[in-house]
Amino acid sequence: MPQDSFDIHYTVNVSSLAGHLIDVSLHINLASNEGHELSLPAWIPGSYMIRDFAKNLVEISAKDKDGNAVELRKLDKQTWKLAANSGPIEVCYRVYAYDLSVRSAYVFDDFAFFNGTSVFLALKSHRDTPCLVTLVKPQLAPCDNWRVATTLPLANTTDHHEFGEYQAKNYNELIDHPILLGNYDVIPFDVVTPIKELGAATPQHTCQFELILAGGHRSDTKRMAEDLRKLCAHHFALFDDTPPVDRYLFITMLTGKDFGGLEHVSSTALLYSRDDLPSLAQADHMPDGYRTFLSLCSHEFLHTWHVKRTRPAVLQASELSQEAYTPQLWIYEGFTSYYDDISLTRSHVTGHESYLEVLGQTLTRLERNAGRFKQTVTDSSFDAWTKFYQQDASAINNIVSYYVKGAVIALCLDLHIRMNTHHTKSLDDVMRYLWQQHGKIDQGTPDDIIHRIVLEDMAMPLASFLQDALYSTKELPVAALLNEFGVTLHKRSRIDGSDLGGKPAPRVAKNQFGAAFKAADTGVIITQVTENSPAYDAGLQVGDQLIALDSWQVTTGNLLSIYQQFSPSTQVTLDVLRHQRLKQLLMSVEAAITDTVYLTVNDQTKLQKWLPSVKS
Repeated sequence: MPQDSFDIHYTVNVSSLAGHLIDVSLHINLASNEGHELSLPAWIPGSYMIRDFAKNLVEISAKDKDGNAVELRKLDKQTWKLAANSGPIEVCYRVYAYDLSVRSAYVFDDFAFFNGTSVFLALKSHRDTPCLVTLVKPQLAPCDNWRVATTLPLANTTDHHEFGEYQAKNYNELIDHPILLGNYDVIPFDVVTPIKELGAATPQHTCQFELILAGGHRSDTKRMAEDLRKLCAHHFALFDDTPPVDRYLFITMLTGKDFGGLEHVSSTALLYSRDDLPSLAQADHMPDGYRTFLSLCSHEFLHTWHVKRTRPAVLQASELSQEAYTPQLWIYEGFTSYYDDISLTRSHVTGHESYLEVLGQTLTRLERNAGRFKQTVTDSSFDAWTKFYQQDASAINNIVSYYVKGAVIALCLDLHIRMNTHHTKSLDDVMRYLWQQHGKIDQGTPDDIIHRIVLEDMAMPLASFLQDALYSTKELPVAALLNEFGVTLHKRSRIDGSDLGGKPAPRVAKNQFGAAFKAADTGVIITQVTENSPAYDAGLQVGDQLIALDSWQVTTGNLLSIYQQFSPSTQVTLDVLRHQRLKQLLMSVEAAITDTVYLTVNDQTKLQKWLPSVKS
């Protein structure tokens, strides 16, 4: 399509690396007797918190075709009003891009990354109008070898990695394709699946994948491509339908220690530690950090169906200007969190033992979350905007994660369905129903969708389970269900603050402390205190600088080891600095609680009924 056929045309250029600036020119060839309203979204799909991206616009102005200034009046924090005009109009603005995350925009020496929600102003009355994007190669010396990584459809550009012209059929499509500019490695792989038409297998469908690694690395890319190919093939087989994508990118920004992922319609943006990717020297085993990376990729790719296409009706209708509340996030993030890990073993990337270890860690996170007794998983979903995404030190005591509890509910549902159908159906069938009856036909899901599928369509006697799991804070029947599938759930006390669970322990702590902490110049700083623990009952508070325990100076390295030397039912003194005043607290030593889970197999035959391989 020729450039002059687009009424909305964005030109994007990284103008300063040191200043972290992106310059945007928006050419509008649409007359308006009342004046166009322009706005940036307040949040980005997949991250349920008001981000106010417009705060990063540092300059904005408008002019007509003759270069004369056009009035541009700000209406609110994210909306501007152009004066009435006959067009064309050019709006020029500058974005400060220095948020190293998957949610916003970031510019520095090695690469520039941005989501459309941070960069592309929307025309309120023309959100359905096709638009053109010209990506300009920065005229800066460090950018000589920069390329483009995005799944935005090509316009006049002929190569997916070239600077030039891209297009989108409307604004929603425009902002659902993140863009990376910079030096990076491309690791390609393909997945071939049958095309499904009316239930019959016809010619094959090939999806082209690219793992994009920006930021430098020393990883075994051949291994990564092969493992990701198996995972992606698993997800295609899970939904048993022609895939909704022909090309998909894992856009990965590598740093020293960061972590994050955000799903998009045909790509994902990832932030990860380069040191946790696999090296050639680790070819004989699965490092924990690499397993987590694969789980992250699995999670985000599954969202291609489950939240990007199948999604709550309220999210489907949102224009991203304000919160869109839904109690369904436990379905979309919780189910995905269940499948992200189990898919690794179902696709033979890891074994059953590895999966049970990771599942034990998930169950440990829930077990240690005292907030599960105060907040339901549906309330957690609804309140994501103000509670889950804005956690403070009290979160451990007052909220439950819809990711973690949602994953455990998904586990229980899967095992319940398998038991009630004599292993002829599973949660996989629920996922396929959601796709066929909602995602594939772009129909949003109602709040009671799981009840409709499980109780009505599948006729499962699980009304009581769903009521307790979703609308109460009762404990879930995990141990009993796992035992039916040959797995025994064990609980033990934790070893120390670094103990994630999932494994038996050669030693455990005999005493419960009840507070998390970090290093200080002297002593430690208390970062979290669990209710009804010895630390809580002693009056220890978040922000306290704990200097000594029983007159012995403490550090992050010795605090717990000193504490373990005392016998339960004795008392110790805590010397604390609180707001520049020295306080002495008295703590009663209590026996450690069993808040750490690990799993063992007691019947391999029963286990195989739960963890069969999905054909790919």
